[in-house]
Amino acid sequence: MAEKKIRAGASGKVAATKAAKSAKAKTVKKGSGTEVAPKSPKKKATFTLRAPEATEVFVAGSFNQWDPTASPLVRDEEGMWACTLLLEPGEHEYRFVVDTVWWDDPLNLVRRQTEFGCENCIIIV
Repeated sequence: MAEKKIRAGASGKVAATKAAKSAKAKTVKKGSGTEVAPKSPKKKATFTLRAPEATEVFVAGSFNQWDPTASPLVRDEEGMWACTLLLEPGEHEYRFVVDTVWWDDPLNLVRRQTEFGCENCIIIV
């Protein structure tokens, strides 16, 4: 019975070694010779807002350095605005900018209080 435990331990070690080699094989060499892990693939995130009276809508957040005009949404005939962005996996904070006024996302109740006395909406990609 002890022999089985040793074998299981050895096979676990082999699997861990293979995983480490596999991870190392995925590193990328930069010009200076330094190895860095590849970036995670970006994923699609769609932002939508119903604002039929608006003339322009943008989404600003941690993913675009809070630039209030970097990511415009497109309006459909019924007043629904939408845009799809490619974001790094993880948690991102954002708000809408509707005709230069910052808005919360009314459909997203996951929020974080800011130092400016408002709340940022959270999206997890």
